[in-house]
Amino acid sequence: MPAPLFKRFAPPAPIPNKQPSPAPARDQVTKASSPPYAATEVVADSHPASVQDSVVLEVPKTIKKPKKRKRNAEAAEAQDDEVSKKHKNILSKFEKASKLAEVVGQKGEEEVSYEAQEPEELHDLEPMPQPAPIPEPVYEPTFSTLPTWLAQPTTVEASTTTPFSELGVDPSYVKRLEKQGFKDALAVQTALLPMLHPGFDQHLGDTCISAKTGSGKTLAYLLPIIEALKDRAVPVLSAIVVVPSRQLVNQALQVAEELCAGTKIKVGTALGSIAFAAEQKQLVKMRPQYDPRGAQELQETASRQHQTGLMEKGGLYDDLRAMPLDHVPQYDSSVDILICTPGRLVEHIEHTTGFLLNSVRWLVIDEADQLLSQNFQGWATVLMDALHGETPVEFMNAQERIRKRERDANSIWSMALPARRQLTKIVLSATMEKDLTKLGTLKLKRPKLIVVQDAIAESQSLDNEENVFELPSTLHEFAVHVGDGSNKPLHLLYVLVNYVFPGAQSASGSSSVSSASGTSSDSDSDSGEDERASVSKQSGRVLIFTKSTESASRLSHLLGALMPGFKNYMKTMTRALTADASRRLLKSFSSGVVKILIASDAASRGLDIPDITHVINYDLPTSITSYVHRVGRTARAGKTGEAWTLFTKNEAAWFLKQVAKGESIKRGSKKVKRMEWKESTVTADGRKKAYRTALKQLESAVAGNAEAE
Repeated sequence: MPAPLFKRFAPPAPIPNKQPSPAPARDQVTKASSPPYAATEVVADSHPASVQDSVVLEVPKTIKKPKKRKRNAEAAEAQDDEVSKKHKNILSKFEKASKLAEVVGQKGEEEVSYEAQEPEELHDLEPMPQPAPIPEPVYEPTFSTLPTWLAQPTTVEASTTTPFSELGVDPSYVKRLEKQGFKDALAVQTALLPMLHPGFDQHLGDTCISAKTGSGKTLAYLLPIIEALKDRAVPVLSAIVVVPSRQLVNQALQVAEELCAGTKIKVGTALGSIAFAAEQKQLVKMRPQYDPRGAQELQETASRQHQTGLMEKGGLYDDLRAMPLDHVPQYDSSVDILICTPGRLVEHIEHTTGFLLNSVRWLVIDEADQLLSQNFQGWATVLMDALHGETPVEFMNAQERIRKRERDANSIWSMALPARRQLTKIVLSATMEKDLTKLGTLKLKRPKLIVVQDAIAESQSLDNEENVFELPSTLHEFAVHVGDGSNKPLHLLYVLVNYVFPGAQSASGSSSVSSASGTSSDSDSDSGEDERASVSKQSGRVLIFTKSTESASRLSHLLGALMPGFKNYMKTMTRALTADASRRLLKSFSSGVVKILIASDAASRGLDIPDITHVINYDLPTSITSYVHRVGRTARAGKTGEAWTLFTKNEAAWFLKQVAKGESIKRGSKKVKRMEWKESTVTADGRKKAYRTALKQLESAVAGNAEAE
């Protein structure tokens, strides 16, 4: 039977260290030669420094001791040598350390110093202290997100003036301007006239003008246009002027008619004051033209549309029925210059047959910030498509037909044809829009920006230039605190009597007292005549702004009751007035027949009425932009003017912080002067009692109107 597996692979027994021993006795030798059953082995400890006592292991007599091989013995000896070397290395290091300790002990503790361990600082559950942050330099971008023409505009000083004769203006127009009181061109006119002067066949790029109100922008763009068209005999639509309101249409029309006097230039308007059909006939005229081939093509097209039921009512095919045989309708423009509002312009583009813009050479967009913000009926997109799009085949002239035929045939002769007319766009605003999304709808070509501002304002730097407004340097601003507003009309009357029409002060006092005490009608009529005489002698003209039409009508009634002498010189301008009535009213106010004009915000933008000496904000404007456009009605064209604002206790915080002291308005070195009077001063001379009587009359008038309705 084979031996057990564990014995077969058992490790070899340790070999004892060989040490000299005395020779054994004779009897011991005899025992050694005996069988291995009585033999013994001496097991030594492997540690070289000490030898343990031998352990005698008795082996059973029945088991034979395995034979030791030579290679096992050699491996054991090599292992012992390696272990002994490691112990020797450790012992040598120990001996060196012991000797060094003895040397240090001999030198003494004074020569050796051991650094004592610093006590650990204990912290609570709190953030560990951090090093101070390294300050980073302020980031100043070296680039601009705006295009170059917006980021780097051409700046013109507002005080710049140049004689019209030096700007290349025709001598006849120079004389005409001198008769109207214009001897020198203002800054915006000096910059714009050379760029729009006739005689340039090459397109010089579109122009954007940013200039404060009252800088002469209307004359700046109308004069070069009219001068270029002065020799025209047949009307052709050549210029379109787009403005945001009817009042601005009438104002631009008045300037254009004065410049067109003595010429055959026709100026038309489109503002919705008359019926649309009547306005269509004023803008476009129809005449028959002999064209048998064209008449046959139109007849075939009309027949197909009639069979399918897709024929539109009105338009070209309806006009074809009124034509003689073999004739087609031909549409011609009745005006050379069209001044219009954007909504009405869109209606004519979409619904007026023959209203084509293929001959337009100038497009003027006045008050562009308001027009682009409100975007009436998507007017910008519709207008640009009509200007840059291709003319419908039915309305093409001979030159356009030839160009289309050659282009469709890819003929080289198409390059020899005259180029299409050059279109110049002029964009004007007191606060130029810098929104690229809005400006992109105008499809400007090689644009450039011209900014007209004061020399003092040029040195001022603000963080947000897009929302900064500039007021004329000749404007003086005043702010009047009216308490809770209960006596607000009396504060307005005090300003009118003492600062606008100072000569009417004595008459007003006697009138107020007499009306309050109920004296005879003779004394009232005498005082009224004195007031009218004193007001008529005054050169001042005042524009009073209210928040609504109702407020304007109420204020007009109260002032007429408090100051009867003002009635004949005071008018109210509301949206209810027709275009002709508004034009007559503005003409009377410009000539000085009307001294006091009460209006809502509708009249605050773009009205260019000369010689307005005072502007009064009876109701506080709703925004800074509205305030700028209101007060911009005075101090125009380099003349002085005053702006008065009445504010209550609840309105004081916004007005003083945002308007009077805000950084959004540039005033140079000037400030808003604050005015405040005692109640006894404002209500003196019996005005308080007269005010109560006027309120009762107003209440009865309103009640009477309500009953009548």
